[in-house]
Amino acid sequence: MIESLSSRRLMRVLTALLHIAANEKPLSGRALSERMQCPRRYLEADLQRLAKAGILESQRGAGGGYSLAMNPARISLYEVIQCLGDEQMMMGEDGCALLMDVVQPGLQALMGEFQQRLSDLCLSEWLQRAEELGLVSAKRPTADFSI
Repeated sequence: MIESLSSRRLMRVLTALLHIAANEKPLSGRALSERMQCPRRYLEADLQRLAKAGILESQRGAGGGYSLAMNPARISLYEVIQCLGDEQMMMGEDGCALLMDVVQPGLQALMGEFQQRLSDLCLSEWLQRAEELGLVSAKRPTADFSI
């Protein structure tokens, strides 16, 4: 999972999410790929995964495209990574006592802390930073009455 933080794929998806969050109207995959200067076929596949997971809404037809399905404050980085299918660190069951009793539990504890931090980091924080830098003029999220 740690490797995925520096992947082009994740960076592309997070950038697309910020573009989508900052727009009042849905953005098409074509418009996003042109803005971001990236291949549409890769971006579209990931946007569809996010739509299937309920992070994005996808509308077909004229004026269609992608929009956020929920408030950006409810979209965590961890959730996005999970949607992209990045695997968690796999721990083997065979090995010496040092591996089983020290290394694996230590790494599992670190991964738990790491996952918690990623869960706490929401899209809204990055959207606010982008707004402060004048990179986007974000629409104001509507009230979120979800429980």
